Amino acid sequence: MLSAISLSIYEHRKYLVLTLVISLIAIPIADTLVIQRDRNRNEMYGEAFWIYGFTVYDMNDTELATELDHMGFNDGFHTLPDYLGGVKYEYPIFGLIFFAIATWLFPGTGGLQPLWLNFLLVLVFNLNLALLAILLREKLYKVNWARIIFGGYFVYGLVMSAGGGKLEPIVDCLFLMSLVLWKENQRGKSMFTLGMAVQTKIYPAAVFPAFFILDPAASIWFLASFILTVVPVIFGASFDSLVSHLLNQSSYSPYVVNPMYPGLAIGTPILDSPPATYIWLPALIPIVIYAFFMLATFRIFLPTKTEFMENSFRQKIVSLIPLYLYMIPLTLFTFRWVMPWYLFWFLPVVLLFDKDKYANAYMKQLAVVGLMYLLGLIVNWPYFIGGPIPEFMTHFPYNWATIYGLMLLGFLAAVAFAIWRWEFDRRERKTELNRAAEARGELII
Repeated sequence: MLSAISLSIYEHRKYLVLTLVISLIAIPIADTLVIQRDRNRNEMYGEAFWIYGFTVYDMNDTELATELDHMGFNDGFHTLPDYLGGVKYEYPIFGLIFFAIATWLFPGTGGLQPLWLNFLLVLVFNLNLALLAILLREKLYKVNWARIIFGGYFVYGLVMSAGGGKLEPIVDCLFLMSLVLWKENQRGKSMFTLGMAVQTKIYPAAVFPAFFILDPAASIWFLASFILTVVPVIFGASFDSLVSHLLNQSSYSPYVVNPMYPGLAIGTPILDSPPATYIWLPALIPIVIYAFFMLATFRIFLPTKTEFMENSFRQKIVSLIPLYLYMIPLTLFTFRWVMPWYLFWFLPVVLLFDKDKYANAYMKQLAVVGLMYLLGLIVNWPYFIGGPIPEFMTHFPYNWATIYGLMLLGFLAAVAFAIWRWEFDRRERKTELNRAAEARGELII
């Protein structure tokens, strides 16, 4: 894997440098335009780890910021908004360790330390592009869905690293490394790396059942990686907030910020005081449309009846893996707390399909889910404009004027990707000319 990464970085070195330069320009712009609460909060918990150890998991933002007032964290920018003020640290162990090491390498709160964190994430984002190039290989030059996934991740990764300072680039890096190792038939290492990704942010766990079916024995390494989590639990780590998040408990947040969540049809706890139960059927429109879409498309992922009947029991289960992978985005409808960029969490899943028709169908599904998210905002507009959207806008100190800065970031990302795309097209044209010349019997030097 290291050899493949080195070769990919060398092959795309010019464009990775271009991406790095644009990311470095974007970091201070985004730091001015956006209050990156997740990054600031991770910075605070990373520093606190060296003082309190794993017991920081039992301290919510407000408590910890008050304890670290002498370090400048109690300024309102290192804690979550009021409606999430009671949430304890919910990211798994490896996420905490990453930021703890990052703040240890660059000690001293405030000043350049937040930009240092963005810089580290930008480096990881660039590594992710190299990993994507390894996984896509020649498809990156020939297949439309491969270019779409690369372009989509390019913009998403830039926003998450330079613009948001979020954990997603770290998770994606481990996730993509796991996929590379899997394709190299290093199953144990792949499972262990996937376990590390889950212990950074939990969403890569969605592909574990597919890996388990393909190689149950290698799963022991997935479980072995969780020693990293079990040991800290002995020393005081707890995951109450993460569990309440996964179980859709209002103790995580009274807000529902997922416009696709069917629970919006029977009431919202914020707008009514005391909370009232009512029927709002338009909230079901996104899930109904999605259900019809899935019913119309899932059949292509099923084996033929003859093939299915001739297979052994294990082969029958393996033949259903593409259908399982296709169903993964359905989970985005089941949680109260889903931000728009969560849709990109499952983008790397497309790399597991072995047929282009499956990959194309999966990409279309992601587009449909994105449209359902927007539709959900429209049909539930009275609720979202009454609470969640104004709260979300508090992350932008210049309010709607922030759009101009984001447009600049978008322009920079578009320019960089256009150069990448032009180079891919140029290489493909050159390859086609060489093939045509070889077909004519000409010698290529």
